Amino acid sequence: MPDTSLLTSSTLADEMRAHTGLFTEKTFDWDAFPASRGIPDLSRAQLRYVGAGGSPKVGDPSTLKAQHFTFSLVNQPVGKFAASHAHEVVEHFFILQGVLTVGTVWGDEVVEVKLGRKDLLLNKSGRPHGFRNDGVEPVLMQITVGSGTPEMPVHVCHPKDKELELSRRFGAPGPEKIHLFSPESSDRRHKELAPHVVRYRDRKPVWEKAGFARMTYVGEGGAPAASYSMDLIRLPRGVAIKPYTREVEDVYFVLEGAITVGWEQDGEIVERRLGERDLMFNPAGRAHYFRNDGAGDAEFSMVVGAARPQPVVFEAA
Repeated sequence: MPDTSLLTSSTLADEMRAHTGLFTEKTFDWDAFPASRGIPDLSRAQLRYVGAGGSPKVGDPSTLKAQHFTFSLVNQPVGKFAASHAHEVVEHFFILQGVLTVGTVWGDEVVEVKLGRKDLLLNKSGRPHGFRNDGVEPVLMQITVGSGTPEMPVHVCHPKDKELELSRRFGAPGPEKIHLFSPESSDRRHKELAPHVVRYRDRKPVWEKAGFARMTYVGEGGAPAASYSMDLIRLPRGVAIKPYTREVEDVYFVLEGAITVGWEQDGEIVERRLGERDLMFNPAGRAHYFRNDGAGDAEFSMVVGAARPQPVVFEAA
């Protein structure tokens, strides 16, 4: 295997560094959403990796340029909420910490679902939704929006022009208009929402011949894909795969442990080690690979810039 201590300044190494987002080198932005200014109940912070997501701060020099999707983290303190709004594209919430309540809106009625760690909700394009932290610890979640340059969200019920408590209920006039999500319900709203709620406890891993486990969150077997797909990868200690390429970009975001990512070009190999909450953006057409040479198993999410499965066969190195 290549010696990562030999990673020196070169065109390929510089390019790899430019496509890396290290958590410890980033800062949460508490003013990412202008519509929340002056309203303490809407307080939340964004950390941008790829694109600006739902923030207008597209010129952030520390953010990687988005292609088919954006990738950011959002921290929401206890008791705060995000007013109901809609996007012209899909987006998902993937919970890293805490419990998030998401309200999906049908007129003046709301279906609320609680998401725990490693649960995901894919919000349909055009369907209004908001979210709230009713828990006892801050919520940290990964948000991915299904466009490199999404339009600004359209608010449905915002405390700038509606009562605060009405906005906190995402527009429901009273508790009788709020329904707890039930995947077994025959109600059309619950049936529409059900395929988009992905529970970690229900994920059954598929073991690749290359030696790692894959759990689909967005794509075939998970929430319906529109412009990107996402898998959760469990990479046992000592497992490595050979270089592969895609016709689109993919992203690795480390949740547990550490992985080594490598790039190849014209016989040159460069590598970068990623720890928890570090990210690597692998451009389309770039030969790249990953391995776990750490002390324990690693886990990372893999987001791919295409809805349909890509013709990639992973091989053990």
